[in-house]
Amino acid sequence: MLPTAEPPFDPIFVEEPPLSPNYEGAIISTVGLPFYADVTRPDEAPADERERTIDLAERILRAGGVRTGFGHHEEVRTSMEAWAPNADEECDADPGYWRSSVLLMAPQEMNFGQLDGEPEERHEKAKTVLAWARECIDSDVLQEIERSQAEDIKQAWRDAAEAELTQREIEQFAEDPPEALDGWTRLDADHDAVKVAYVADNHGTPSVAAVFEDADSELEALEFTLEEWQENDGNPRQARPNRYCVTTDGDGAYAQLRSHLLTFEVEPMEPLEV
Repeated sequence: MLPTAEPPFDPIFVEEPPLSPNYEGAIISTVGLPFYADVTRPDEAPADERERTIDLAERILRAGGVRTGFGHHEEVRTSMEAWAPNADEECDADPGYWRSSVLLMAPQEMNFGQLDGEPEERHEKAKTVLAWARECIDSDVLQEIERSQAEDIKQAWRDAAEAELTQREIEQFAEDPPEALDGWTRLDADHDAVKVAYVADNHGTPSVAAVFEDADSELEALEFTLEEWQENDGNPRQARPNRYCVTTDGDGAYAQLRSHLLTFEVEPMEPLEV
């Protein structure tokens, strides 16, 4: 996703825009990707000003208690109803929906900070909450909530960019496995089922970690003791595994093997020892 040319969000309670121009591109570049990399917008990051406004209003409703001075949704409703203009009251700042939005909000919306309705109705409710908050909640608290929202948005983009970078590294690893990685040395395996294998001393046990085709021609990633590997002539389909290779970085056997190699603190072994 290309960065925007203008600040994506105007300040509401803070004095300066809470997010700088091109913040997505800056984050993408910071994690090591080219700024033009196609990183999918994370669900936690609002797509536009309307979504951001709704999210900010819901955060204010969820804050409650000591922070805002309103510890219960009935207190919020009472305050909003007292604040909202009467039906026949002229108010220059009122866009015409404040009172109706207050009356439409159910107790659970105020209690759980989850505004209901169609997008435009949710947006009007959110703007009503923000207008009420500006009059009834300390400005320092509102600024803190808005800054926290901005930090969460940036963190969501950072996580998404790092996940994209990791996926690229996994794909590169699968396409061209390095000769060595984090103490593991690539092993020249003799068995046709083995796609790639690495050897190292894993906490005192000489070990082989490999990606191979199982009996059903599915790729699998496992670690074996070097002794078990050698006794079975490097056939991973017959050797008894020592550890499974697991990962939360991505799907597939190569992702599992790469994560495994990066997880354990091992001592390198010379290829001649194998």
